[in-house]
Order: sequence, then structure tokens, then C-alpha cells
Amino acid sequence: MKSYCLALALSTMFLLGCFVTPESIRQLNQRQDSLEAKMDELLEELKASNSNTNRDIERIENNQMLLAEEIESMQKKNIKLGKKLEDAANKNEDGKGNQKAPSANDIYSKADTSYKNRNYEDAILQFQQLIDAYPQDWRVPNAYLKQGNALISLGRKKEAGFFFKTLIDKYPESAEANIARQKLKAI
Repeated sequence: MKSYCLALALSTMFLLGCFVTPESIRQLNQRQDSLEAKMDELLEELKASNSNTNRDIERIENNQMLLAEEIESMQKKNIKLGKKLEDAANKNEDGKGNQKAPSANDIYSKADTSYKNRNYEDAILQFQQLIDAYPQDWRVPNAYLKQGNALISLGRKKEAGFFFKTLIDKYPESAEANIARQKLKAI
């Protein structure tokens, strides 16, 4: 009998513990609805975040392509400029046997005339000739500055930055270096 009573007591406790009231069902449904709503919110946030990430990735890829194109364009321009410098050097070497090397005044005057006439590519090459042939000349800082300005006029701002930085590095206390600093900030 003891075992019968014990079994009856245990089954009663078990049955009463499993008895579900309408109130407990309503609470469970509310909790489930609340959890589903939170999951929906989180899914929407995740979708928005993924969308933003995809847009950022597309922008980065586009910027990388633009940079690659710009680098390629700059390399081509540098090759052309190098060829022009080489041609100019060859012309000077060919003419050296018959005549003396041009003076710093002659080179600067010719470069400045080209610059004023907006023949910027020629001016850049001629100023470079002055820099190469007469690196100690007092007009060299101005030659660097005008090379940078000429490149800006040609729409080649990044290349201009190279000349401005070189000017600032070599002649940091010059008036031209101060102008170059302002130009660098503007480009």
C-alpha cells in the first residue's frame, strides 16, 4: 500500500505540474511573439548592414579601378616626358661639338618665355634643363615652382605635387617653398 500511495502522490504531483492554464499559454504566446519581433528587427538590421557593406565594397572597387587607371595614365605621361627630356638631351649633345653650352640665363629666359606663352610642356623640360645643368643657380627654386604650376595648368595636380615637395625639401626657407606649401594644401 505504501508503494501505491507513493505512486499516487508522485503521479498527482506530475500531473499537476504539467497542467497548463490558459494564462500560461497566453504568456508563452506573448513571449514567442516578442522574440519573433526582435528576430525580425535584427534581420532587418543585418540586411541593412549587408547592403551598406556591399555599397562600400563597390565604392572601394571603383576607387581602386580609378586609381589604377590614373597610375597607368601617369606612367604613360612620365614615359612621354622622359622621352622629351632624352630628346632634348640628345639635341644638346649633338650641338655641343659646334657651340658652347647655353648659359643659365639663356635656359631660364627660354623656359620663362615658354611658360608665359603657355607652352607648359616645353617650359617644364626647359626648367628641368636649368635644374640639371645649373643646380646651384639662384633661380632653381623658382624653376621647381613654375614646373609645378605648369603641371597644375595641364591638369596634372599629383605630378605637380612632386615638384612642390622637392622644392620644399631642397629649399625649405625660400619664398618659393612657402608658395609651394600653399599650393600643396590647395591640391
